Amino acid sequence: MMLPPARNDEKSHLAVSFQVAVAGSRAAGKSTLIRAALKDSADPTLMLQGDADGLQMQKVACSYSGLGVSVDFVELPAEARYMPLLFQFGATAACIAFVVNVQDPTGPADLAARLSAIGSPPPCGLLVVRGALNSGAGEERKRLEPLREIASRWGFRLLRFESLEQLERSALLQQVCSEVLHDLAEGADPIHLLGRRVAKGVGTGTFRGGDV
Repeated sequence: MMLPPARNDEKSHLAVSFQVAVAGSRAAGKSTLIRAALKDSADPTLMLQGDADGLQMQKVACSYSGLGVSVDFVELPAEARYMPLLFQFGATAACIAFVVNVQDPTGPADLAARLSAIGSPPPCGLLVVRGALNSGAGEERKRLEPLREIASRWGFRLLRFESLEQLERSALLQQVCSEVLHDLAEGADPIHLLGRRVAKGVGTGTFRGGDV
């Protein structure tokens, strides 16, 4: 016996999930960045600090171009002993966001050390520069220039936020989705996920199956 065709509201839709690693020095603003993404989340769920590795994890959910999206933000501690983890996340995360405070004169050197630990550019990278200087535009340009050069060399998108208000109003989660998923939309063939380190699912839930 033939089954009746599914109604439009019964049709499954593509849901995807991916991981974003957030790295940077102490007080760079990693947690602030994740909280800003949390403000855009449709269904935030706090995940407690892991007992084994000390990583802070936060799950957020949103809709992007008709897709159901679940994002796991993983904050890597700043301590040097966690530096080797950057290589692992560089090989598995869909995106790595490096956070630098423009007020920190050691910011470019710290960023260079973390990039060296990764070894090669990830498929998607963000360089988020936070904070403002009181010493004038000349000093700010001087601080920003090496960061711009690093972003260009590694193919990262550079995001600049002088204030917390700017960051919170930036629709950061949508910007992250745009960088990872960019040309995908509802109804897209899942084959387009290949190489993006994005897991696929069907329906409103998210599958933790193998990455594609």
